[in-house]
Order: sequence, then C-alpha cells, then structure tokens
Amino acid sequence: MFTEENRHVSLLHAINKILIKDWDPLCIYRNPALQDEYEEYLPNLFRFICEKSSETEIFEYLWWIENKVMEVKANRTHTMKIAHLLKNLQET
Repeated sequence: MFTEENRHVSLLHAINKILIKDWDPLCIYRNPALQDEYEEYLPNLFRFICEKSSETEIFEYLWWIENKVMEVKANRTHTMKIAHLLKNLQET
C-alpha cells in the first residue's frame, strides 16, 4: 500500500524524469554527472501539481526558467508539451 510519503517520492521522481528526459533545455540527458541539474525546480513543480495548478501556470514557470534563469532559446510549443505532461501527473 502506498503511503502519502511514497506518493510524494513517486511524484517527485516522475517530475524529475520529465524534466531530464523530455524538457532538458540544457541538453544534459546523456551526461550522468549532471542528472541533478533540474532538481532545484522540483519543489515548485511539485507544489503546482499538488495544488492542481493550470497547465498555463506550469507553462509560465517553465518558460520563465528557460528564458530568464537559463537564458536559453526556448521553443514555446515544446514547453507547452512539457507543461501538459506535468499537468497530467495531477491526481484526479
């Protein structure tokens, strides 16, 4: 039986997997030494998902990270896809 803590850990792993494998604006997926690169964004994304934030709110957070924090050339369509994947992690 899943405890609340197990669900939280599972959700954090799912978010991190999406960030590394699918989002990956810094192209670090194939570098094992950098697999923790996006962990600082996990708490906010976890909160967005637990609070059932909108896909738009998740998108805006990711977009801000890409453009203002990382200063990479972001792709709006790709970022919307990632926001959709993260939104789908919300429990119904």
